[in-house]
Amino acid sequence: MPTISVRITDEERKKWLRYGPISRTVREAMEQYEKDRKKREFLEDLKKLRQEHPIQVDPDEIVRLIREDRRSH
Repeated sequence: MPTISVRITDEERKKWLRYGPISRTVREAMEQYEKDRKKREFLEDLKKLRQEHPIQVDPDEIVRLIREDRRSH
């Protein structure tokens, strides 16, 4: 397993030790960072897709479709 090395202050070390071993805390932080990064990338892709393919939604049409669907059941 690869090892990373990071310099932190004594104050940071004390703060992070409150949450358990620093290695676990850093690993969890990296996992959270990756999740956040993927989420931001997905939202950016979605934004681009919406710009390229705008959709006009008519609220009256949505209501009509919902009512029609309810009647069919």
